Amino acid sequence: MKKNASIEEIFESENLDVNAIVVTGIPERHVEAVKAIAKLMVATDYHNPNFKPDFTNYDQYKYFPIAEMGSPSGVGFSYAGYGDRVTYSAVGSRLVSESREVAKRVFDNHEDLYKAFMVYEREVK
Repeated sequence: MKKNASIEEIFESENLDVNAIVVTGIPERHVEAVKAIAKLMVATDYHNPNFKPDFTNYDQYKYFPIAEMGSPSGVGFSYAGYGDRVTYSAVGSRLVSESREVAKRVFDNHEDLYKAFMVYEREVK
């Protein structure tokens, strides 16, 4: 496992093609966000190969990155810290890491995916 692997390298490590993700059945405006979260799930697994979140274990910490958004367009979108949870989940078990260092690494290596997933300029009718 490379610490700074690209999303393409991560998918290749599982014999997958990152460009083969197909999303249908949702509005076009959400397709890229869904692709981004799918990529983040695979990346989080890659960076936590020996970690299995157990939400029944009150002693096991689970970490996830917290981003700060400088503006609605995502300018200034950056890592702001980490959150940790013991048994309940703010982000779901697919996106938690075994340590704050790993959570930060996932964010730093894949900030573009977090931004694609989290930043949404909703059209108002």
